[in-house]
Amino acid sequence: IVFGTYEQDNNISNGKELIEWLVLVKENNRVLVISDKALDCKPYNQIWDYVTWETCSLRKWLNNDFINSAFSDDEKVKIPTVTVSADKNPKYNTNPGNATKDKAFLLSIVETEKYFTSDEARKCVPTEYAISNGAYTSDSYTKGGKATCCWWLRSPGDTRSSAASVSNVGSVISYGCYVHYVDRSVRPAMWISIDG
Repeated sequence: IVFGTYEQDNNISNGKELIEWLVLVKENNRVLVISDKALDCKPYNQIWDYVTWETCSLRKWLNNDFINSAFSDDEKVKIPTVTVSADKNPKYNTNPGNATKDKAFLLSIVETEKYFTSDEARKCVPTEYAISNGAYTSDSYTKGGKATCCWWLRSPGDTRSSAASVSNVGSVISYGCYVHYVDRSVRPAMWISIDG
């Protein structure tokens, strides 16, 4: 589905582009979506520190700057605040923190493996704008002829100073990457209320 706008082609003069979302699941009158492309490039946390999804800077950015930049007031009404579970990392006993109340969030390892059934499905291409902001890409791995990127998950890695991510090849990196890495991409996820 198409919902909201965000700078994507890195040409600010032509305005923001429509955001395309993949529908992961439908429940009653709402759908869980994730951006089709990686929309931006941000560290999970501004500084190297022990953090969780609850305390990281990326959560604050998604629920303030991103939401306010990408959606009109009418669109924001359709994005419910939901309880986002503090899913444990299936391979490491790292403290995932507490559940949060968010409009926008990142998928956990558990959700990523549930909704994407293969590495190929998890592969993601960043926008030109995300690349201009430092998104790491590898021409060795492509999707639709374009280089793929690594994207953050909200689950902790093997320590609280790292966060899980998905690699260029679409595999889940359970041990994670240091939270202050600046070359990982962001694929926001959220629920959208729909009529009927």
